[in-house]
Amino acid sequence: MRGVIESPAVMDAVDEASERWDRFHDAWSVVTWVLSRDPTVGYPLVEGGHLRSFVFEGSMAHQMPTIDVLYAITDENVIIQRVRIRDAAFTSGHA
Repeated sequence: MRGVIESPAVMDAVDEASERWDRFHDAWSVVTWVLSRDPTVGYPLVEGGHLRSFVFEGSMAHQMPTIDVLYAITDENVIIQRVRIRDAAFTSGHA
């Protein structure tokens, strides 16, 4: 399990999102939990796979936004460098 570190810009975006979506922190907890346990879950953006992207698909019905993250993997941490938080495209989860 790796630690999860947020860049200052990500911390600001997380603070803003928590005011907009009632269940944002639930969604953010899922994102950080998944990345800390399996950082290779996202799509590799560079050869070697240390820079990746991951999308958490939100749900309008559950007041959870869609969260796109850009992150780097180190030996001990996942560093979330950028985040895009937006309204979910779906009323509930999809398969």
